[in-house]
Amino acid sequence: MSVSTRDKKILLMFLGVLLLVLSYFFVYKGQMEEASVIESENVSLQARLNELLEMAKNKEFYEQETREMQTKILEYCEAFPADVRPEDGIVLAQNMENVMDMKISNVGLGAKEFIASLDGKTEEERGEDFEQTLMEQGASVTEEQIAEIEQTQGISREEAIQQQSMEIALDATTDLLNAAFTPTLYRTQDTIQFVSTYDSLKRSVKYLASQDGRMTMNNVNASFDSTTGNLTGTMTINIFSMTGAANTYNKPDAGKVPYGTDNIFGTIESTTKKKKSKKQKAAAENKQEAQTTENQENNEQGNAAQDGQKQEGGEAQ
Repeated sequence: MSVSTRDKKILLMFLGVLLLVLSYFFVYKGQMEEASVIESENVSLQARLNELLEMAKNKEFYEQETREMQTKILEYCEAFPADVRPEDGIVLAQNMENVMDMKISNVGLGAKEFIASLDGKTEEERGEDFEQTLMEQGASVTEEQIAEIEQTQGISREEAIQQQSMEIALDATTDLLNAAFTPTLYRTQDTIQFVSTYDSLKRSVKYLASQDGRMTMNNVNASFDSTTGNLTGTMTINIFSMTGAANTYNKPDAGKVPYGTDNIFGTIESTTKKKKSKKQKAAAENKQEAQTTENQENNEQGNAAQDGQKQEGGEAQ
């Protein structure tokens, strides 16, 4: 069957239209969509570029602001003690008794709790990061690295593996130390049982706020005691500390603390016996002082007599 020239032209025109349609759907349309995506990305990149150029113009300003902010952070962190120990809670309770009309019968010393760190990580996340660093760096050791160490340093394969393992452990330890020097806030909650007046309870709030360390009153439970006319209850105090900052721990000064007793059995003695014992003790002390004075006088007289005899012997010679 022969195809006429007219049919050939129609067929060629149909193939041309089909090729044009296919080119549009499979080539031109895809390229236009890709160009549209690129154009939208260029818009966001241009906005970011303009932002970076604006920041580059104010580089000195941002650097100065960063330094000032870092200085303020360090000053804020240095206001916290480096640690809180049991003796801090004990001395705090003792000082509250001495300064205010308050009797503290019991002090419950709390454990140090993690609150937050400057990098926003928790203690669990830091431990996970340390383990992950070891795993990732251990997995990154390849045969090529071991071979390179063997060739460059001229050592055996076992020594190369050992050296690479030491470098991995050193890098992980460095990351852990960097995390340890990140300012981290801790809280210790001490609970005290007290008996005080209402005025002393109000003064205790101001007293805690005036301390050098960072501490707050977490909660207070107090009730009126009709037998004494005072308030009895418990008070929970938050004592904050911060590690990783340029701060130090200062030992609390407990002052002079009396200890021991004249009566180890704690019996009650009559006032007359106490007065007699005091008088007898005073008389014994006076007698001892008089005897000491008399001995001193006799010694002085004896020394004077010896000096006189020596002088007379010298004149006779």
